[in-house]
Amino acid sequence: MEYSILAESFKKMESTRKRLELTQFLVELFEKTPHEVISKITYLLQGKLRPDFEGIEIGIAEKLAIKAISKSSGIAIKKIEEEYVKGGDLGHAAAIILEQKTQTTFLMENITVERVYETLFKIAKLEGSGSQDMKIKYISSLLNDANPLEASFILKILLGTLRLGVAENTVMDALAIAYSGSKENRKILENAYNVSSDLGKVAETIATKGIEGIEKFQIKLFSPIRPMLADRVKSEKEVIEKMGKEFAIEYKLDGERVQIHIENEKIELFSRSLEKISNYYPDIIEKIPKIIQA
Repeated sequence: MEYSILAESFKKMESTRKRLELTQFLVELFEKTPHEVISKITYLLQGKLRPDFEGIEIGIAEKLAIKAISKSSGIAIKKIEEEYVKGGDLGHAAAIILEQKTQTTFLMENITVERVYETLFKIAKLEGSGSQDMKIKYISSLLNDANPLEASFILKILLGTLRLGVAENTVMDALAIAYSGSKENRKILENAYNVSSDLGKVAETIATKGIEGIEKFQIKLFSPIRPMLADRVKSEKEVIEKMGKEFAIEYKLDGERVQIHIENEKIELFSRSLEKISNYYPDIIEKIPKIIQA
């Protein structure tokens, strides 16, 4: 799938904060998206490469991004920094700089969603000696073949500054409309998302297997469940008004809300924000088998 289609959709989404318009732009995007790319598109919409619990971070430093822009454009770092200061958005600055590009690549390759995604994934996985130079190489290779608009959004994803105003519920509304013909099916998608915490997987499933596939989602070990969060109210009367006459109450305890997933010798802990935190609590990991036996 051509990355230009995604970049144009991002541009439309940035131009509005109206939920109905955002939903319509998403529906149009999903209808153009091949099934094998839908999960990648869904992650990129959120500025991610994978679900949170897999812990794959894209983010790069601004200085490194500026070096990559300079390498691709042939324009001095100082001039790029000046353009960045003017607007405060490095993605936008890159688009302006690349319009003034002094270097021409004759053997340009097409920028596809697949290529962008795979390159970003390689960048996210790089670490250790020489990794900074490799990141610059990968980023500049994309920018060499990208038009200014495409480059702008590649950098916004890399820097974690993509602001489309698209909430998860809006994405699910659009998926329901695009692949089932009815927004009413959003609740079924929401249940699947709640038990999987993986919106990309939800998108791929409804695109390839329809609502029947979504209805088969179940809780799975080592895929954390999204936590139920409370709404604040000001009085007991308001609780009754919101909940009705019959409801259960439990104490709110101080401390961290942690999910514990266990299978044989494997133990993983997940935070309220669905991040894997097993390495932070070795003492808890050590005691869990004894507690379970008890």
